[in-house]
Amino acid sequence: MIEKIGLYASAQFKNGANVKKCLKAGKVIKPKIPNLADNHTANKKRIWDHRVTKIIKTEQTLENNLCNLFVILISLCDSDTKSRSKI
Repeated sequence: MIEKIGLYASAQFKNGANVKKCLKAGKVIKPKIPNLADNHTANKKRIWDHRVTKIIKTEQTLENNLCNLFVILISLCDSDTKSRSKI
């Protein structure tokens, strides 16, 4: 079942492959922030800033996708299952 949900997420959501990774692991997997060397150049700092900005956007997209997937899955549940969940 998780595999089918992951396939749906990867096909329907932007960066859906990240949702699929989270589903397989059973937890939220955020991208790692790259290290910036102490003796960095101005150019390396700009590259690092750009990468971190992309990572933050990816994290926000992942959080939104997981919320959207939750809403979709809850909408498919019957009322008994909904009442047993801790929402």
